[in-house]
Amino acid sequence: MRAILLLVALSLSTVSIAQIYNNPGGYVSTCGGTFYDSGGSAGNYGNNENITTTFCSNAGTCVRVNFTQLNLQNGDVLTIFDGNSTGGTVLGTFTNTATAPGIFTSSSGCLTFRFVSNGSGVNLGWTAAVSCVACPTITYTHPTTGINGEFVGSCLVSNCGPSTYTDNGGALGNYSSNIPMIYRVFCPSQAGNCMRVTFNSFALEAPFFSTAYDMLFVQNGPTQNSPVFTGAPNAAYNLSGWGAQTGLTGALATPFSFTSTDPSGCLTFRFASDGSVTAPGWSATLQCVPCASGPSGTDNSDCKNFTALCSGVAVPGNSVGPGIMAEGCTGSACPAGGENHTNWYKIQISSTGTLDITLTPSTATDDYDFAIFGPNAACNNLGAPIRCTDSGVQGVTGTNGTAGDFTEDVTGDSFLQTLNVVAGQTYLIAVDEWSPNAGSGYTMTFGGTAGLDCVVLPVELSEFNAEYVPDHDVVDITWATESERDNDYFVVEKSLDGNTFHELAKVNGVGNSTMETKYYAVDNNPQVGVNYYRLKQVDVNGEFNYSPLKSVNLLDDAYDIISVSPNPTNNETTISFNCYNKEEATLKLYDSKGNLFETAIIDCTPGGNQVKIDLSSKPDGVYFVTITTNNKAYNTKLLKQ
Repeated sequence: MRAILLLVALSLSTVSIAQIYNNPGGYVSTCGGTFYDSGGSAGNYGNNENITTTFCSNAGTCVRVNFTQLNLQNGDVLTIFDGNSTGGTVLGTFTNTATAPGIFTSSSGCLTFRFVSNGSGVNLGWTAAVSCVACPTITYTHPTTGINGEFVGSCLVSNCGPSTYTDNGGALGNYSSNIPMIYRVFCPSQAGNCMRVTFNSFALEAPFFSTAYDMLFVQNGPTQNSPVFTGAPNAAYNLSGWGAQTGLTGALATPFSFTSTDPSGCLTFRFASDGSVTAPGWSATLQCVPCASGPSGTDNSDCKNFTALCSGVAVPGNSVGPGIMAEGCTGSACPAGGENHTNWYKIQISSTGTLDITLTPSTATDDYDFAIFGPNAACNNLGAPIRCTDSGVQGVTGTNGTAGDFTEDVTGDSFLQTLNVVAGQTYLIAVDEWSPNAGSGYTMTFGGTAGLDCVVLPVELSEFNAEYVPDHDVVDITWATESERDNDYFVVEKSLDGNTFHELAKVNGVGNSTMETKYYAVDNNPQVGVNYYRLKQVDVNGEFNYSPLKSVNLLDDAYDIISVSPNPTNNETTISFNCYNKEEATLKLYDSKGNLFETAIIDCTPGGNQVKIDLSSKPDGVYFVTITTNNKAYNTKLLKQ
């Protein structure tokens, strides 16, 4: 299959002649070569340069750059950032020096270099060797107290690792006594991935007959009540003070693993200990694995993909999780722990006045919370929210003129004070559903005396699609406009991480039109994993706008599996699987005796696919699901209870 061929091609491409990079600008995926200024090994760089080059590992490791020479003209500046953009931590800033700055290693996979020459003269520049090394290991420990009166003890972690996760005693000490079922959440930081935990050691207080006094729960999803994994080596006990439970307890043989199949790709860990005996606890490795069910990285679960609003909106269903970026959590106040299942929105004020926001769940018993950031907050610099509720009250929530508080914990009444806003200000709003994939949607409306700004864009984009074509091993990118006004051209941009984009193709626009116009571009080199695409539309006056992201997830055969979440379920569940072609797949549902209950035809596209099935009218019991494509038959088991 294509995935195997791709892996061969990728492995061959990393064992080759050393590459030369003369400060090319843009995104470079490599683990070897020599990095020079634009003048190369023997020449000077140019006047009035402003070049940003990002090196990212092509081997799942971290880039290291070793400078052996640096000669800059007075006033010229080289700045080195940790990460895939100039928004990362500054590792060093160098100007007018003949001293080599030494070695710089990324903490997350990429290093970014920005060079600016001021036109007063030039110099020899620099020479540096590019290589890759294992990324630094981060260790996370389990919290013992909750944030703001809740059971969540730490901010959401978004990190693909590998990292180490232990009880609060660390690798060498015992955990504490009297920990009251505190939990923390780990989620993938890369789209098309799911978290996997592998326990390397595990020893809790030994259970006594049918009672366990200390127990760890591994849960499939990003919230306190996400489904608990019940497979071995879990065991069912009466947990002291918490009733009948199924979890991990006692001394267990290692290694053993759990992998998220939830659409969020997240894992949640809850731990409780009593006041008597303690034990060494656990040490585990957390890392991401590719999956069909994981987050796309393109929806508004992440702030950078916010939905702009200028009027009310009806949201028919929930976000599947917190996205691939952990956002908004301060660690000490609302929103406690950060996100669960979030949608991000942005509004701009057109006239000064008061502003009220009302969230009305489609089902009155659903529990939605929200946080408002601003004025003029940026996604990479949110600050503390100016309004935030973690209220446990179900039903309608929002702001109004009678509420007196700006923020509230789980004991609040779900209503906060009206905002006073000024024309030109912008605000970011995060709407969060606490329960695990249970809500049925909501309506958000705006009131008060202020107005919201609705900007008419010069190009009405009616369609934007990216689709893998297996027969030709390419991705077709198509889009269409309903109308155009002073449209100069489009740039199709591609990214492998959803953050750093490079130009893939440039397509001229028609300029002015009131009729539908269709456009096409092709990516001749899609990679295994998630490939992101976006459009940059540029006007004749140089102004530009970006489209929402589209992604294509091409799975390696090793991770070409079927997953079901939630499982067990009492009504609706989501089945995730992979397709190699645009085709019709067949889903069949059988009961435990092999009787065929249901057959459905599914339209699937190359990459990860998801389909929901509703078992609310079916009797409790074990069911078997099969999905058949032209390339493969998938089988899995599902429990209705």
